[in-house]
Amino acid sequence: MQLILRFATWLSAKLLVLLRPLFWYRDCIKPASIPPSTDSLFDLTACELAKKIRLGQISSESVIEAYIERIKEVNPYLNAVVDDRFEDALREARHCDKMLEAGVVTPMQLQLEKPFYGVPFTVKESCGLKGLSYTGCTLVRSGIKADDDSLIVKSMRKAGAIPLCATNTPELCSGFECTNPLYGLTVNPYDGRHSAGGSSGGEGALLGAGASVIGVGSDIGGSIRIPAQFNGIFGHKPTPGIISIDGHFPMEDCDEFRHYLTLGPMTRFAEDLHMAVKVMSVGCKTNLRLDEPVNISKLNVYYLEDIENNYGIPPVDEDIRKSIRDAAKHFESCGAKITKPVIEELSDACEIGITKLFSMSVIPPILMHPTDPKGKVNPFLELLKAAIGCSSYSKSAIFMAMVKEIHGFVPESQFPTYEEKFKELQKKLLEILDENSVLFFPTFISPAPPVGQCVFLTISGVFSVLCNIFGLPATQVPMGLNKQGLPIGFQVIAAPHQDRLGLAVAKELEKAFGGWIPPTNV
Repeated sequence: MQLILRFATWLSAKLLVLLRPLFWYRDCIKPASIPPSTDSLFDLTACELAKKIRLGQISSESVIEAYIERIKEVNPYLNAVVDDRFEDALREARHCDKMLEAGVVTPMQLQLEKPFYGVPFTVKESCGLKGLSYTGCTLVRSGIKADDDSLIVKSMRKAGAIPLCATNTPELCSGFECTNPLYGLTVNPYDGRHSAGGSSGGEGALLGAGASVIGVGSDIGGSIRIPAQFNGIFGHKPTPGIISIDGHFPMEDCDEFRHYLTLGPMTRFAEDLHMAVKVMSVGCKTNLRLDEPVNISKLNVYYLEDIENNYGIPPVDEDIRKSIRDAAKHFESCGAKITKPVIEELSDACEIGITKLFSMSVIPPILMHPTDPKGKVNPFLELLKAAIGCSSYSKSAIFMAMVKEIHGFVPESQFPTYEEKFKELQKKLLEILDENSVLFFPTFISPAPPVGQCVFLTISGVFSVLCNIFGLPATQVPMGLNKQGLPIGFQVIAAPHQDRLGLAVAKELEKAFGGWIPPTNV
């Protein structure tokens, strides 16, 4: 255990306690709630929409038009969209309808080859969408557009889906607060005083508001799962390599970076999460057995409500703990074997995660130099400039760059020690997780914090980053709302290439606990 790191996290938590009265004063008046949706189309999964389109029961144009109008309705409350292609999307939808009417494509053909035919989807700004903003949400790249679709977008288009817009992220995807100097702050659809999370925060907010049905996100340390939890939706961080990351920005030609970074789907419905993984992983050479049914009653379900002896890290919120217990009890009632394991090696999880992230041979810059791509920006100087409103970088990006500069309070001399601890923890996790086992585990310590507080809770991302460094697939599952009307949930972790287990558990928990709850139902 690194005492400096633990003291820094403890101090950060205490500072947050001192500042909470100021946050309370700022947030004492709740902003206007997003308007409720009035179209029954929004109650349908993407799979159901695609079926109705190919059977001629509804038109793709009507679906695309309805989602465009919903985006226009809620975005003034959220600030989730940074660029759009609405007119192009409507033209593509009309073309889909004409192809069906003319008999050029048949319902059976579409069911097999284009399961999302005519259905809309949205894309995180960092995942290239041709012709739309591709800046990394940093001022240095202002005005840059994507020359081509990223491969994950191409896979969705090949399946018949129609992209609508690009959504907001933190600056260069750095942090859990979706804010940047180029496009501003995205807020939570359940309560605009709270964070939408990051880095796929724009996607999370848009989906949570019912203004998208499938989103493309990316995850290097919780960036799909944390926004999914904060916004009450499903999200899947896949096994590394099964879904292409080509076309993502930032990107580095570094084996560790390409192992930790994954792209995957975010959805309102578990059925769509499963189908989206099938579509996005179509080029995967490993047999993921996604079409094989999972016998819930035969699963081994391990569950942990927190990390024991995790000194300096705030405890996991009781509502999240209870959601994990409730889910475990449900699976026990279904016949699954339930176990609460003892994993003592997790006590060093913070140091292990930091060591692995900061020991990459190449780490993408968090503060891009305005004139020299290889130039270095001094984050400590930028902090001083930010204090007087003169920095062109976001405060959260400056903070993350400072943490990077000091290796997360872990001396480089200690990296070999934590590399050994990494191997010990990896061995323990892989002993537990086989092709018939899952682990229920917190994604973050709390529901969405008020805007501005995530930076004080950055270390709480350790629950999510473990899956990235160990290459484990993890599925975020919504488990209802707390008394304040904010979403709660947790992640379901499986062994590498056992993504199907997390997806199957998500379907079962949606059926048992209700899944996504529209914020307008609060």
